[in-house]
Amino acid sequence: MPLGPDTPLSSKLAVLIGRKRRADGKTLSTRDIAAATAESPGGKPAMTHQVVNNLLNGVNQNPSSTQLAGLARAFDSPVAYLLPGYNGLTSLSVYEKYPDAREALRLIHDLGEAGATELLEAAREIRLRNGHSDLTVPEVPEPLPPAAEPPRPGRRRRLSFTEAAERAVSDLEGP
Repeated sequence: MPLGPDTPLSSKLAVLIGRKRRADGKTLSTRDIAAATAESPGGKPAMTHQVVNNLLNGVNQNPSSTQLAGLARAFDSPVAYLLPGYNGLTSLSVYEKYPDAREALRLIHDLGEAGATELLEAAREIRLRNGHSDLTVPEVPEPLPPAAEPPRPGRRRRLSFTEAAERAVSDLEGP
């Protein structure tokens, strides 16, 4: 699903949460995310879990630059992706990860549209040569399929009146 130009931060964070799991395969909690915002492992987090929760729920839509950098660390994503208007996670990741990509863009700076078109054609040829015939690369790479999350222990969900009645009937009648 490509994200539009007005994608809120909370939606971008939801995409990033869907792409990352804890070591045990479970979804990240707000406390996990807050702890991962620290500059060094075990260091002071850039934000509390409540601030993370407010960002995820859209209550706070304007985090500080320190908080944005912390979120980028927590999700291993470019900081620019979290800014308004920058929705191409794939291209931003390539730009940040590969210095040669930055150099290629710098070199076509004053060549205009013709230089950009020529670079694009060369990239398509390279993709075809390497067996990547699909020329449509998504703005946000597809996440890996999520690992099965076992049910969490704790209180059972409250049943509706109908569900409770059905369970009572089945308990009385037996299997």
